[in-house]
Amino acid sequence: MGTVVSFINQKGGVAKTTTAINVSAQWAKEGKKILLIDLDPQSSATRAIFGDQDFENTIYDVLTGELEARDAVVSSESFGIDVIPSEIMLSGIEIILASKFGRESILKRALAEIKDQYDIIVIDCSPSLGLLTVNALIASKDIVIPICPEYFSLKGIDLILETLKHIHTGLGHKIDVRGIIISKYRSRKIVEKVISDLRTNYTIPVFNNYIPESIVVEEAHHRHLPMLHYSPKNPAGMALANLAAEMWS
Repeated sequence: MGTVVSFINQKGGVAKTTTAINVSAQWAKEGKKILLIDLDPQSSATRAIFGDQDFENTIYDVLTGELEARDAVVSSESFGIDVIPSEIMLSGIEIILASKFGRESILKRALAEIKDQYDIIVIDCSPSLGLLTVNALIASKDIVIPICPEYFSLKGIDLILETLKHIHTGLGHKIDVRGIIISKYRSRKIVEKVISDLRTNYTIPVFNNYIPESIVVEEAHHRHLPMLHYSPKNPAGMALANLAAEMWS
């Protein structure tokens, strides 16, 4: 049976999508069957993988009940994964879902029919803690939290943990935090202090492979390639490969 893991942070600019798509590609290279769901109205994962290609069927259609999840799946040869793409219409989905019964579990129910076809389903969440992200959390067994190591990141982690607590007590769904991913890493005294505080003040593991800040990662996005194909020997490429192994060792 496949597992579902969400990459979540309500703060933008933390390389959440970069990490999600590259780790997914790395797992696929290692023989796992991967489905990535782009649950962000900005469609960053969709654009990074497919460029400006438009899709008739997206996660929006799945959430509104117009389409079964299997009919929204498209494959990426370069990344080696299946994808359910996003679109800008997703930005208004919360208003549509607000009146629906069991609105927090719509994604979980939609994935039930295809979950066993994959080893791992990765959800790239919207940078918010609204209904879309709650749907991702209810559908997930695990989450990972990518952060840039700065002071305000610690406040963001507290907010995510509080949300998980509310979901557990209010909806009866327990979610494991697999770990915190350090992204856009630069070796500076203040950065090391934040990471030290993370390891000291939280019981959540911090992954040992930090993803260094690198323009090469952005270049890979523009070429619509994962780092393992574009620049595997780059420090960021090696860190992403090692992180993938560490996450599911």
